[in-house]
Amino acid sequence: MMTRSRCIPLVLVAVLALAAPVLAQGTYTPDEEGWVPLFNGENLDGWRLRHDGDHGWTVEDGILTNTPPSIDLVSTLPLEDIELHVEFRVPQGGNSGVYLQGRYEIQVGDSFGHELNAGSGGALYSKIVPSENANKPAGEWQTYDIQFRAPRVDRDGAPIRPAYIRVVQNDILIIDSEFEGVTGGAIDDRYGVPAGLMLQGDHSGVEYRDVRYRPLQWDWAAEEEFTSLFDGESLAGWKVSTETGHGSGGAWDVVDGVITGTQDTPGNGGILITDEDYGDYEVRFEMNPDWNIDSGFFLRCTDDGRCYQVTVDYRPDGEVGTIYGEGIGAWLQPNPEWYRYYKPHDWNDCRVIISGEAPRIQVWLNSHKIIDFVDTEVRLPAEEGIAVQVHGGGDWDGKVTRFRNIRVRPLGEDEIAH
Repeated sequence: MMTRSRCIPLVLVAVLALAAPVLAQGTYTPDEEGWVPLFNGENLDGWRLRHDGDHGWTVEDGILTNTPPSIDLVSTLPLEDIELHVEFRVPQGGNSGVYLQGRYEIQVGDSFGHELNAGSGGALYSKIVPSENANKPAGEWQTYDIQFRAPRVDRDGAPIRPAYIRVVQNDILIIDSEFEGVTGGAIDDRYGVPAGLMLQGDHSGVEYRDVRYRPLQWDWAAEEEFTSLFDGESLAGWKVSTETGHGSGGAWDVVDGVITGTQDTPGNGGILITDEDYGDYEVRFEMNPDWNIDSGFFLRCTDDGRCYQVTVDYRPDGEVGTIYGEGIGAWLQPNPEWYRYYKPHDWNDCRVIISGEAPRIQVWLNSHKIIDFVDTEVRLPAEEGIAVQVHGGGDWDGKVTRFRNIRVRPLGEDEIAH
């Protein structure tokens, strides 16, 4: 999906390096695989302090060591879209961080055996919890292998495409997601401006080694394989089905780029289904339902509402992101741990892959894989619609289910379950 691109012009390096105290200028020579060392293993050439003051950064035997009290350390080389390799070692209770462009922190911490949260080692700080705990015990060397795509902005600096990050910790994939906004402790919020890598030094002792990167040029054509199912302005390409057992259709609208659905009268629901049919595909969407309503995202949905449902049952005893056989067998694969990854009262990213006649269905909630279900029988035609649901029954009392950024990509032959 990605190929290497050229390095940042050295003129730009020199200009941006003047922003803070520079310890020494660096040299940046790629190896035969395109990797460029940011830390040369000998001294602090190519790094600057975040601000004036005494610091505790030293180099010995190829290891960059921080001893507090200290200051954050920033590379003088501004970076854009990169692949980054970094090795680190934290003491017991240690806390540091690797900031892409000085703005987006992958947390470095003593988190082995701990319950994960958005401040754990491996987290995109305050934004994304790692999908699993890949941390080693304090005192052991660990690795991050990161792919980063910086956010895109228009000529006025307004964001037009979110940032993307993929984090592999100690050979285990823990984050694979787009995201918006800077993290806590960012050096600034200048979206779209190349900037150096920052190593957090003001929290605790930490050691780093083998810090290197190579530029990446993203293959936007691969992303463009996705086709938007919702234009953000109308319900063109969709229809309300009145054939389901949930009611005569519910009330559907578009508000501020969002598909909204609610009961038009108490207890009356229904589905909004695509005009086109789809077979083996990956679909991505965002959802943000009001509390205490039952909704759903339907795969291979017939006009009468039979489908594989990705549940959006946001009620006290409900589940979000699990698989329910609507009209074809009820619960197929529940997951009571869904709430660990769900963001209440906020937009939640959902990614689903469905393939095969007796399909395999995989579900990711906010980049965490929560379902991998393989059916043992053929329950539905291989190609049917995609739909969103307002559940009938009860009284929603004006509450709303919401969906946006719905896009689909047909699977290649090598991706289809047989």
